[in-house]
Amino acid sequence: MDRFVNKNHTLYGPGPLGRKSFGIGARPPLQGLVICAAQGIAFGMAGGLFYKFFIGDPGIAKIEEYYKENPPR
Repeated sequence: MDRFVNKNHTLYGPGPLGRKSFGIGARPPLQGLVICAAQGIAFGMAGGLFYKFFIGDPGIAKIEEYYKENPPR
């Protein structure tokens, strides 16, 4: 059975389902997984760097402020 049977004509229209995959879905499974993981890591690192350098790290700022007011002996 090469083709899917269209059982929902109101959603997919008449005829067989002939949708072709594209993008990551058209690649072999391992290659798609590696690409997806790499994009997730890159997006996470970009978000972390944006937070660190543009928004600042409020936890570190509070610790530094505390030690300015209360220097270690």
